[in-house]
Amino acid sequence: MLSQDSVAKFFFYLLILFLPTQFGKHFWPQFSFIQGLRLDYLSPTIYLTDILILLIIFFSLKKILIFLKTQNKKNIYLILLFFLSLFVGVATSKNQQAGFYGIIKVIEYILLGIFVATSFKEINKKYFMYILISGIVFESILSILQILNNGSLNGLFYYFGERYFTSQTPGIANASISGQLFLRPYGTFPHPNVLAGYLIIAMGFILKFKNTISKRLLFLSILIGTTSLALTLSRIAILFWFTYLFFLFCISLREKYKKRNSSKKNTITITIIILSSALMFIFSLQMPFVQRFTQTKFSEESVVQREYLINQSWGMFIKNPMLGVGINNFYNNLENSKEKSLFIQPVHNIFLFVLSQAGLIGLIYFLFVLYKNLKNVNKSGFLLISALIVLGMFDHYFLTIQQGQIMILLIFSQAFSVKINK
Repeated sequence: MLSQDSVAKFFFYLLILFLPTQFGKHFWPQFSFIQGLRLDYLSPTIYLTDILILLIIFFSLKKILIFLKTQNKKNIYLILLFFLSLFVGVATSKNQQAGFYGIIKVIEYILLGIFVATSFKEINKKYFMYILISGIVFESILSILQILNNGSLNGLFYYFGERYFTSQTPGIANASISGQLFLRPYGTFPHPNVLAGYLIIAMGFILKFKNTISKRLLFLSILIGTTSLALTLSRIAILFWFTYLFFLFCISLREKYKKRNSSKKNTITITIIILSSALMFIFSLQMPFVQRFTQTKFSEESVVQREYLINQSWGMFIKNPMLGVGINNFYNNLENSKEKSLFIQPVHNIFLFVLSQAGLIGLIYFLFVLYKNLKNVNKSGFLLISALIVLGMFDHYFLTIQQGQIMILLIFSQAFSVKINK
């Protein structure tokens, strides 16, 4: 008979498998409406992944309680103080119901995080890797088919989380390149940028535990994931990933060069590779893919929106510096005019998002957790933390969307598992 811990791990594998999905049941109470508009970010939702999380917590509750009992009292007091600041912030907020719903979600993720941190060493890394690779392959194939179909595939894919859209759907993410619109694929995610973030995090974990799979499978999974990432046309994610690959390439060349005592033959080979890469870069400047970056203008609608939301978040912080406006209350505090009604969305920066909603106290806690993660990880785990920081500086999905929230939890909890299991 399976132990409760084994059952919890089984549901954890399922959680990773279904992480890319956004299949769930939305509810629309009054507090989820802003200016008469339904807002997904405030809609209480029971996702398939929520059910899996609750099952994990249920079957690992004894393990979680034991962990909490063995913690230093100082750590417990710090956690309680953090929740006290959240409660006080919500109690004085404009949308208290949305705020308390947000606190419930925080508790859910903390309990899941404790399970992952205490169990990650025992997780079968080969299963974990195969599940991530299957997710990359599935999302990559779906992305290509969406581009070819000029929209969603519908049918069975709806139950995987795909939402109906075409290149003509209002608000859909199209990229303008040389005056021509290109549909950016969504996969099963709510936005191409979230798909790009998932691919980077999944590939980051694959590189971290690369010794558990064959080199051929490692190469193929990174190749497929990188190709799919390029198709999203997510600028920050692509720049980050290719910069990382470039440094990885330079480091590997340096190591091989040292091992072979810098022979003349290898010096010529390295020179040819560098010159070839330079020529490929020059020719690529004429490609539509690269024009996505070179034609970026500060007058673009997305840039204007981000600037507006940054200014709004600073305004909220100045008015409520210590506790912020309350968790899930960013949207109620936007000073929107009629022409800016489409700007009812989070600020595209996780640090400003925390600062505006939880104030200095919340940001200090968040930065403290980030600092602890940086101390715990090794070189292979640094990619995941740096991806979180860089992508989080330009987007919000790690804190506002279920899939992103699970991703940041995995990054933090696996890093803490290193310290716990020392």
